[in-house]
Amino acid sequence: MKLGTKITLLTSLLLIVILLCVDIIVYSLFIKIAGQNAGEMLLSKWEPIIQQVESMNSEARNALLYNSLTEDTLIRISVPGSDSIRMISNGADFNLNGVPVTSSKTRNARLLKHDDERILMVYIPMKTAGGTMTCFEIAERLDDLETNIHILVTILTFTTFGAVMVCMLGGSLLSRTVVKPISTSIRTMKEIERSLTFKKIPYKGKSADELYEMTGTFNRMMDRLEESFWNQQQFVSDASHELNTTLMIIEGYSNILRRWGAYDTKVQEEAVKSIYEETKRMRVMTQQLLNLASSQQGRQFMLDSVDLIQTCKQVITHFRQLSTRKLILHAKEKEMVIQADHSKIKQLLIILLDNALKYSTAPIELHITQQDDNIQLIVKDYGIGIPREEVKHVFERFYRVDSSRHRKTGGTGLGLPIAKSIVEEHQGRIRIKSREGTGTEVIVELPILHPSWNK
Repeated sequence: MKLGTKITLLTSLLLIVILLCVDIIVYSLFIKIAGQNAGEMLLSKWEPIIQQVESMNSEARNALLYNSLTEDTLIRISVPGSDSIRMISNGADFNLNGVPVTSSKTRNARLLKHDDERILMVYIPMKTAGGTMTCFEIAERLDDLETNIHILVTILTFTTFGAVMVCMLGGSLLSRTVVKPISTSIRTMKEIERSLTFKKIPYKGKSADELYEMTGTFNRMMDRLEESFWNQQQFVSDASHELNTTLMIIEGYSNILRRWGAYDTKVQEEAVKSIYEETKRMRVMTQQLLNLASSQQGRQFMLDSVDLIQTCKQVITHFRQLSTRKLILHAKEKEMVIQADHSKIKQLLIILLDNALKYSTAPIELHITQQDDNIQLIVKDYGIGIPREEVKHVFERFYRVDSSRHRKTGGTGLGLPIAKSIVEEHQGRIRIKSREGTGTEVIVELPILHPSWNK
């Protein structure tokens, strides 16, 4: 059963149950109130008459009672403790056979169903002239009440039926309104499954309901999936190109080595050196690809208390062992502790300092300051700089400002994308300020307390 049909049936069924309950309550209250009003009217009519017969003899009493009766009224007179029961009627065509005699010391009225007719009976006890307690039961057939009840039942029936029809129509329209976005979503998903393309669910206007939110969430998800897919495609393409380029170089030098290496020592040395350099570059690039994939998948991310000052000193010491270049650390505090992944922060520093050393011959400065709840880390070099129009692209994978320059320095175009990924994992920000021919500043801002630290 489709969702729209379920909504229509459930809303209609719920309305039917509610209307039936209301109809029963209205029907019961109508009979009760009408019976009470009719009883009060009958009592107010007959109490003065009964009081008049209190001092009359039997013949006068019977005559007064008989003359006061209508065709729809009769009187039953009984004496408590006695089997004497007398009926007085003025042509009434109903009887009280089978209706038990009321025995009560107070007046009352009751509505009953007898022989498929509604009978209103009022009970008036009194003492007659002889001092005997006599019970007068006046019974009146309520034809008007029966007619009104039939009219009420007819009105309630047609009203209920009409309300159910309107509800079914409204439920159908409501179900269409609710199901339409869902049906559109299903069609879009089937089209995506069939064509293997990324599509969005079309929707117009703005709303705050769940369907609008679901549609927006789905479309945003498709945007992210499409972006991720094309990034992956671009990543594979770029990686294949880079690896293929390196392999072609290795293949070329291998051919040279095979053909002339045995006869020319200089050619042999040059070929072996180039093959070694390209192999080393391929190994570095492969490791960086693995690091980048690991960062993007959120793997091996372990938060701990990290002294950023001490970590910077360790990385600087490492580079001083590999190079005679001067690296200067500027920090007012002796320690700055943040919640971070120590290995990734160390990798971030290595990437930034390695880039600075590759493209600058002047000393490298590393500035660390605290700003409110963040730590700002600046790696500053006075090298060749980056053209203004190229700065916005440097965080793209495999992007190179100058490909020939990168091949000479061993660059792969993956360092800064990995650095950006690490910073974003730590909920931080990274940006670059550079001027061609003057130098470059890489500015990193990291929160002291990682948002997930308390989770």
